[in-house]
Amino acid sequence: MPLPGPTPPGINVFEGKPDARQSDAVNHPVSRFRPTYRALTDEEKALHDALKTKAAELEALFLQVKPGRYASLAMTSLEQSVMWIVKELTS
Repeated sequence: MPLPGPTPPGINVFEGKPDARQSDAVNHPVSRFRPTYRALTDEEKALHDALKTKAAELEALFLQVKPGRYASLAMTSLEQSVMWIVKELTS
């Protein structure tokens, strides 16, 4: 069922259609600040999903350790490593 009113930004991304922020070209030039994103190949999409899946598995393991400063630092490091590797993959 469609949402009432104007289409929210990014709604088409979930339908597989690029919106104004996403190019449909794999070789789209990428800026450091990413005003637009290039399309990913099927292999890159699969790698992206695998990275996120493994990160979620690590997160679940990390949450089994008692809470504390070091656990928080570890979780932050995990978040940062996933952010940077995905940024590299999508650049």
